[in-house]
Amino acid sequence: MRDSRFTKYFLIALLLIFVYLAVVTLMPVFKSMVLGFVLAFAFYPIYEWLKNRLKYKSVAAWIMVIFILIILILPGIYVVNSLIHETQSAYTLFQSVDFDKVNEFLPGTIASDGDVKGYISEGLLKVRDFIVGYAPDIIGSVAETFLGLFIMFFVMFYSFIDGKKWIEGIKERMPLKKEYTNKLIKNTESITKAVLYGYILTAIIQGSIGGLIFWILGVSNPVFWGFIMIILAIIPFVGTPIVWLPAAIIELLMGHYVTGILLLILGFTIIMNVDNFLRPKLIGDKAKVHPVIILVGVLGGLSVFGFTGIILGPMILTLLIVLFKFLLIEHNHLD
Repeated sequence: MRDSRFTKYFLIALLLIFVYLAVVTLMPVFKSMVLGFVLAFAFYPIYEWLKNRLKYKSVAAWIMVIFILIILILPGIYVVNSLIHETQSAYTLFQSVDFDKVNEFLPGTIASDGDVKGYISEGLLKVRDFIVGYAPDIIGSVAETFLGLFIMFFVMFYSFIDGKKWIEGIKERMPLKKEYTNKLIKNTESITKAVLYGYILTAIIQGSIGGLIFWILGVSNPVFWGFIMIILAIIPFVGTPIVWLPAAIIELLMGHYVTGILLLILGFTIIMNVDNFLRPKLIGDKAKVHPVIILVGVLGGLSVFGFTGIILGPMILTLLIVLFKFLLIEHNHLD
């Protein structure tokens, strides 16, 4: 009979090898899987409502998959296409602005006409190049796009149907105290809810309202500016005034006084306060996360994981803090 310890270590080594192979296998589709889980979590309340009325889980899941495809993917293709064209248009617009008037409002030591125009133009060109450069990553080749979408919706479909069963299975098999396991799952749900509803959804609504106001007032390139406001609204301590305030000043410098004044008024009263109004209603008090964790997590997550890092970054940092607290509790008990 073989030594039981040898068998145990052999199984552990074999397990580690296959864990490594599984990670290598899943890495190309990791982002699609994460997006599938995240979207299922975000739309799960709607799925539950639909399932209770239809009485068939699979039918409700299929309806949700088609619904999400229509409201997210198709508009996304339009937005990316519009962004590429409107960024170039915004660059052309800045070239036509009379920056001599800027010096009337700035001290003489601040940048000259050429410097101001040069800085802004260079920034716009970088934004355009960024969008053009990342458009293939967002849209990708036809084959990669369909593969990614298939995996995302496949994961989403079964997350709707079996999500609760998976969570219960994790609870039963997690080699931790039941109290710790429940807290880990609760914190994972809280941080996901906080980032999804409190930051991403709020930022999308805030940027969309800002873009709509730009369009109503006749400001050029509303899709471009709305997109920039969405990005900035996600990042704590930054916000949308970086967009609409300079835009209002430029409108005034171009002689569009009514548009500039209205943009200032609507910016301070509506655009700037959308997040303050929506965030407490969307996430309440239980899912609040410290802004520093969101800021560092989002920026770090984006650089490491790409778009999915917006969710993964804050989640990893939050769970690290929770696990460290568990370790301290256990250490104190041992002492």
